[in-house]
Parts: sequence; C-alpha cells; structure tokens
Amino acid sequence: MKREIRAVAYQHPRYTHRVRVWDSEGKRKDHYFTNETEALGFAKAQNEESGKLGSDFGFLAEDERAALAFWRQFAKDTSPAPPDLLSVLRDYKTAFIASKASKTVSVAVDEFLAHQDANGASKRHVASLKSRLTRFSTDNGNLLVSAITTSIFNGWLNGLRATRADKEGEKLTAVTRHNLTRSLRSFFVYAMENGWTLSNPVPAAKRSKNKAVKIATTTAPAILLPAEVAQFMAAIQTHAPKLTVFWSLKFFAGIRDAEAARMTWEMIDLNTGEIHLPAAVSKTGEARTTKIEPNLIAWLQPHAKTSGKIVQSENMRKAGFKQAVASLATKDEKGRITSNFVFPSNAARHSFGTYHLYFFRNAGETALQLGHKSNPAMLHEHYKNPTAQKHAAAFWEIFPAREPENASNVTNIDTGRKTA
Repeated sequence: MKREIRAVAYQHPRYTHRVRVWDSEGKRKDHYFTNETEALGFAKAQNEESGKLGSDFGFLAEDERAALAFWRQFAKDTSPAPPDLLSVLRDYKTAFIASKASKTVSVAVDEFLAHQDANGASKRHVASLKSRLTRFSTDNGNLLVSAITTSIFNGWLNGLRATRADKEGEKLTAVTRHNLTRSLRSFFVYAMENGWTLSNPVPAAKRSKNKAVKIATTTAPAILLPAEVAQFMAAIQTHAPKLTVFWSLKFFAGIRDAEAARMTWEMIDLNTGEIHLPAAVSKTGEARTTKIEPNLIAWLQPHAKTSGKIVQSENMRKAGFKQAVASLATKDEKGRITSNFVFPSNAARHSFGTYHLYFFRNAGETALQLGHKSNPAMLHEHYKNPTAQKHAAAFWEIFPAREPENASNVTNIDTGRKTA
C-alpha cells in the first residue's frame, strides 16, 4: 500500500509540524519543523524522491519490505558474498518457468525412449536404455525432471546394489556405474533440449586413469569353464535345438548377441571356413571376417542351410535360454533346487575372447576375430584372465554331444573334453 508523506501540525513547545517517513527496511522516522513552510517543502521533496524510485511500483508492501530486510541480513552474514538480489530473482524466474514446463521423470523417460526408437536406434540399444532408465524412473518417477539435482542423482547411484542372482546385494561394478551415468546423462541432455530442466544434474562419466585405482577396480571378465560350456550347449541341444547354431556362433566365434540375431546362412561359408559379417550386421558398422575353428564347423554342419535367418525371434531366444539354464539347476533327491546354474552376463563372448587369446597366443588375431580392429590394448583390458590359461585347450575340444559321423568327437559334459 502506498504511503503519502505529509506535513502535519504538531503540538510541542519548540516545533509546529512533523513529517513522518519510512526507510527501505520499513522503519519509520519522524522529522520536526518550527514552521509550516519548511515542513511542506521537506514532505514534497520526500514524495518526489520516493516517486523517482518507486513510481512504477508504488511504495513497498509489508511482505516486500520483510523480504528485502531478510535478503540484506542474509547478504551481510554470508561469506563469500552471494550474487546481487536482482540476479538471484532473474535466475529464480527462469527456474520457476522451467519447472512449470517440466514433466515427471516417468513421463519424460517414456518420451525419450520413443524418440530414440523413432530416430532409428537399434532395438538392442533402446532395450539397454530402457533397462537403465527404468531403474532411475522406478525410484524417482514422480519427481519433476527439473527437481533432479546432482545430489539426488549421486545419492541414488551410490545406493544401488546388484540384482543379478550371482551378485545380488553387491555394490555396482565400475562398468555398470559408468553405463548408468552415461545413459542418464543422455536422457537429461534430451530433457534440456525440450525445456524440461535448465541443467544436466548427471556428471560426465569419467574413467579414472590413476594406475592404483585401475588395478583395484579392474576384474577379470566372467567366463564359463569348458565343462560348463559343454553342459550349457548340451542343454541347448536338448531343450532348444533351434538355438544350437545361434549359441555356437556366440561361444566359438565370438559373435555378439545382436549380431548373431541379425545373421543369415549366406554369411557362413563352411567351404572356406569363414564367417563374413557385413557392415549392416556388425555392431561397429564395419564389415569383418571371422575364422571358423574345427569344433565350430562340427556344431554348424548338421544344421547348415543355404539361406534364411540363423534364429527367428527374440522371444524364442529368451525362452530357449531360460529352459536350458533351468535344466542345469542342481536338485536334491526330492527334486528341490539346491543351486542354480550361473550364466554370467556376456559369458559366451568373454569365454571366446579369453580362451582364443590363451590358446592361439596371438593378441592381434584375437582382436581381429572380436572386431577390435587389431587393438590388443582393448583385448587385454576386457578379456585377459590368466586363471583361464590352463582351460584354453579344453574349450576348443568341445564338440556336439551327438556326432553321427564321428563318435570320437562326442564331448563328456562333465569334463568338457572329448571322450576319445
């Protein structure tokens, strides 16, 4: 409410008039005069000064005065000094407008995944993003994207634990943390582009170059022993025979899951002993040729075709895998499961890379087989596992459990070696 400054008569032995004014903090102060002319002149000057400073806004209301007093005290008590009040108010205005345009995390995640799919991202890439973002959305889905801070993100990430059966309850690996951070940072970049938030709360993912940290956090890749590979492949033959070629390519040629799912029989040349992956099938977008080892030929020949896809559907792959793994569970005399068969993530490709490296002793060739552009550094970082060296020969002796033309190639699934 605007306060007019006036000169009023004042009963006092020495003064005839009084003019009351208010300072910027709302405190009043009285001025006394011995004649009316001086009092009116002072009041007029005060009104003119107030008009210059506040003609567009009127006089400060009580809540505005209280806010200003609060800020002045805060600025006085704070070190280092905060930004000026106008800058703070401008930033708040921008943030307030952004919050009104923001969306909940769950809605924004759905839109981000739909955007990725519409822009031609592979189904596997979208599925990976969905898996990682769903973990975040499950815990923070009701919050506005603009409300997510770096502190909230770090608290969420540090509180996560592994859910896989063989690592349940353990802290996340450095690789998992890196992948979650990278995916969520991409999500918040998209959110910023759409005006749902002003900043990206997810720190850029960094891999430590400190030697001590690298040694402490680097672990050998999870692989299967030859006996376990033989058991799994025998289970596939029994419970999901249509997946025999799919899994033999993954284990004995190092073909990635998504690559094997896209492959056709035209890419396999049993006569020359080579697999030719075109750029459209390769994960890296570059064609590569992989050598077919003798045991892989034995796995492929009984199923060889001249054309057609290697495997038909994702649902069939998932169902067949689950059936094979379930059949390998250990049971007691009453049929109750006492332990499950553990199949580590990406175990087929890791097993191939590891056993190929230690059996053939040619890091460059192994890197080429894996599609690493003959990059031994990447190979040693992700596939080196010295404890597997003594098992390498047995891995390349794993042949189909039923080989009608050459019974000597039958593999004992208990040992992972040929029976003859």
